[in-house]
Amino acid sequence: MTGPIIEMHKVTVGMGDVDILKNIDLTIERGERIVILGANGSGKSSLIKVMMGEYRHDTSDEASYVRIRGSDLWDMQEVRAAFGLVSSDLQVDFMREMDGLDAVLSGFFGSIGTNRSQSVDGDMEKKACKALKLVGGLRLAEKDISIMSMGEARRVLMARALVNDPEALILDEPMNNLDLTGKHAVRQAMTSIAKAGKTLILVTQDPSDIIPEMDRVIMMKGGKVFRDGGIEILDEKNLSKLFNVPVHLVKRDGRFWAWS
Repeated sequence: MTGPIIEMHKVTVGMGDVDILKNIDLTIERGERIVILGANGSGKSSLIKVMMGEYRHDTSDEASYVRIRGSDLWDMQEVRAAFGLVSSDLQVDFMREMDGLDAVLSGFFGSIGTNRSQSVDGDMEKKACKALKLVGGLRLAEKDISIMSMGEARRVLMARALVNDPEALILDEPMNNLDLTGKHAVRQAMTSIAKAGKTLILVTQDPSDIIPEMDRVIMMKGGKVFRDGGIEILDEKNLSKLFNVPVHLVKRDGRFWAWS
C-alpha cells in the first residue's frame, strides 16, 4: 500500500445541529507514535470513530476527504487492516468465561471469544501467542479473563487487537480504571509495541500516560486540532490553554506529570 495510513482534509462531523469535529486536517504516517490529548468532550473519541469508519464526515464540501491507506474508496476490511482498537468499553464485553488465548484468537473473527463454528488452526495460535508475548502477557494464555486484574485483561485486549497485524494500534484511554500496577504493565506493553516498530496512537486526557517513545502530540479542543507537533509542544503554556486552567508540568526520565 502507498500513502499514509490515514489522511483527513477539511473533515467536519455533525451530530444533530452541532459539529463535533470541525475542519480537521490530519495525516498519520506509518511508524509514527502519536498522542491525541485533550479534555473530555474535546473531540478525541469522535476523531477515532472517523478513523474506524464509525462516523462519516460531511461531504457537502467537495474538497473534504478521508483517505485510508491512500484510497478514497475503502471498506471495513481496509479499516481493520489499518487500525486495531483497544478501549475500556470493549473490556466490559469480555468479562465472561474464556481464557486469555481464546480472547486473543477471537480477534481473527471480530467476535467476543470463539465458538465451534469458527475454525482455529495452529498458525492462528502461534500468532496469538506471539501477540501475547509482545505485550508481556504470555502467562495469561491459560488464565480465565473473568479473574484477571484490569491491567492483565487490558494487555490481553492489546494482543487481540494486534493479532491481525494492523498497521496502527489505537489505545483509547488505556489507563482508565487501572491501579498503579496495571498502569505500569500497560506502559511496558506500549513500550514493547513502539520498539517493535508498530504505529501507535495513544488517546488520553492525562500527560502521565505518555511513554518516552511517543514523538508527536495532537491536542484536541472544541472539536478542532488545537496544536499538532513534536513532543516539545507539551509544555505548561499549551496545556494551560488546552484545559483552560493553570497547568504545572514536570518531566523526568522521559515521563510527564501534570497538575493544576
